Amino acid sequence: MNSFCGKELAPLILAARDDRFSNVIWFLCIVNIATAIVTVMGNLSVVIAIWRTPSLHRPSFVLLSGLALSDLGVGLISQPFFVAHNMVDSHNCSLFYVYFKVHEYFANQLIYVTFITLCATAVERFLALKIHLRYKELVTVRKTLFCLFLIWITASIREVWKWIHRPSAMIGGIILGFGASSTTVICYIKIFRIVRYHQTQIRNQIQIPHQGSQATIPNIARYRKSLRTLFYVVCFFCLSYLPWLFLGIAIKAVNKGITVEILFVSRIFYTTSSLNSCFNPFLYCWRMEEIRQAIKEQLKLLRWKNSGN
Repeated sequence: MNSFCGKELAPLILAARDDRFSNVIWFLCIVNIATAIVTVMGNLSVVIAIWRTPSLHRPSFVLLSGLALSDLGVGLISQPFFVAHNMVDSHNCSLFYVYFKVHEYFANQLIYVTFITLCATAVERFLALKIHLRYKELVTVRKTLFCLFLIWITASIREVWKWIHRPSAMIGGIILGFGASSTTVICYIKIFRIVRYHQTQIRNQIQIPHQGSQATIPNIARYRKSLRTLFYVVCFFCLSYLPWLFLGIAIKAVNKGITVEILFVSRIFYTTSSLNSCFNPFLYCWRMEEIRQAIKEQLKLLRWKNSGN
């Protein structure tokens, strides 16, 4: 085996040359190619619709565009390089190495970007409910964009640091992951408590009507719908990526190292987890009327431009 790959990729090379799983690997490549196309088209539509619709230039939709952008990266970079490193001739070790490393870098980076952005959306929704009178003053589009910039930079630095000192990068990733997951859970618990309190107040207002009560009900209803949508996104993300986490824990617990069989299972898990990025745009359109209408407007504008030409 070419020494360029070293011990790190030896199991991958052996897996690539194992005929037992070749048919399934080809099937996984086909699935990734098909879903990558849908992922790029769907998430690109969401990003364009948000940034070309002035009424959607709000912190919550900026964060949503951040989620769509990371999902776009999955379909545009991570999945194509997954297919490339599985289809390239494994005897061309240097090319195999490059494709695998690019896939590994962006797959891990985009997972962390999505995870931390989901945490940021939970914090944003909590602040919108907790400090609603000062929300527009404290939570601005510019600050939200800066937050997204920091998330991408942090995820990139972590991936680069893994090449320099992997143990410390892994420890930092665990701490960051635990902090983000704890923050997300705490925010949603507090949100549900506040919403329940507001619902009790609204019911009391309906029994004793007074001016302003009817204006409060639609706002709470709209907030609850957006909250449920984000909660569905979080749950879908967790269901998609928990197998990866369990596989990693199992590998560490058994301590037998990476085998051909484990690599085969990890490829299946990657393919199923990438479906999360493919389905999210459909979830946004289904649950969010503003996104749905914005995409329709952009499609109408595109048709008008094409017909004009």
